[in-house]
Amino acid sequence: MWALALGAGFLGLGVPVAICIGIAATIALTLNGTPLLVIPQQLFSNLNNVGLLAIPFFMLTGAIMDAGGVSRRIIDFSQALVGFMRGGIGQVTIVASMFFADLSGSATADTAAIGSVMIPGMVKQGYSRAFAVALQSAAGSLGLLSPVSMSMLVYAYTANVSVGTMFVAGIVPMLLVVVSFMLVNYLTAVRQNYTAVEAFSARRLWTTFRQAIWALLTPVIILGGILGGVFTPVEAGVVAAFYVTLVSAFIFKSLKLSQFGEILTRTAINTTRVSFLLGLAFVLGRYLIEAQIPLHVANSFLAVTTSAFVLLILINLFLLVAHTVLETISSIAVVIPVFLPLVVQMHIDPVVFGVIVLVNSAIGINLPPIGFCLFTAASIGGVSVEKATRAILPFIFALAVDLLLIIVFPHIPRFLPNLLAIK
Repeated sequence: MWALALGAGFLGLGVPVAICIGIAATIALTLNGTPLLVIPQQLFSNLNNVGLLAIPFFMLTGAIMDAGGVSRRIIDFSQALVGFMRGGIGQVTIVASMFFADLSGSATADTAAIGSVMIPGMVKQGYSRAFAVALQSAAGSLGLLSPVSMSMLVYAYTANVSVGTMFVAGIVPMLLVVVSFMLVNYLTAVRQNYTAVEAFSARRLWTTFRQAIWALLTPVIILGGILGGVFTPVEAGVVAAFYVTLVSAFIFKSLKLSQFGEILTRTAINTTRVSFLLGLAFVLGRYLIEAQIPLHVANSFLAVTTSAFVLLILINLFLLVAHTVLETISSIAVVIPVFLPLVVQMHIDPVVFGVIVLVNSAIGINLPPIGFCLFTAASIGGVSVEKATRAILPFIFALAVDLLLIIVFPHIPRFLPNLLAIK
């Protein structure tokens, strides 16, 4: 176990997560008598899975949407949709972040993409800089629950559950979080006298909807195709990338051929980052299985309680700590193989557990000491992390309430899958 502690120590020194995982896995397996040659073999053999091809294609889709100016059209539509509300610019930020989703494969990238536009906009509308940063940081984590979330894709692969079911299961919890964030923003707007952005106009709503509809159809095509059996998740990624290319180049006319070099480079870098991390996490998983860590964890937790509710609370406390230092994909790859056998043993739906993990991650990545979304938004807004942390606490409270509701009422994430008869 001290090999894992050594990896955690390197993480504290700022060493990249993937390298820390690799160090811990290599030392642990070597001391366990595993030949070093097995480690690279394991790394590549675990990645030799056609299902993982969905990752680069979804990332390519996100990169094309970003380069094609999709975020601007989504923001305009969101402003026409909710800009008339009290604290309108904040509501626009939340709704736009929901629509932008997690196609980039990283909540921090979503935060940066929307925040670079919306944080200055909120400040111009009279929002305090600290609250604008906090709101954008919280809203950036919404992509974790979107129907095309990269984190959901990785969880589905790791937990061996249906990608389509995970995508559908996240919709109602995502809307729950959106409503809770909008409520926090509204109450703050009333207290601080933040005003609306513009009066409601059905004509402007229709105009911006027509401009954004092609972008908004992307998750519909992906989800509809997968659930309808038209194509697999991998094929969905290919179709989505092709679709957004056509839309950006020929309908929006905002994508140039000269941009593809940068788009493909960015996609390759992001794919390599995620694949390298997953490969090493799977190697670490081999050690965890050989050392019977999941069994020891299960016995330890079951010695404390046999209640599924109390068990989920304990797991969430552990995950909350993990998510403050690990981005979502990293934590899924490392932590889920440890807890999943226990979750299944306690007859907790793995799909519901996946949603719980993602909401928990939304809390963790918005808290110090590392808090990826919080640090990204604070950097964009030019606010100290201390001020941003104080300002984000109401959103953290809202997320905690949402998380508790999902734990107590697991039919919330299962509502749509059950309604659509999806297992």
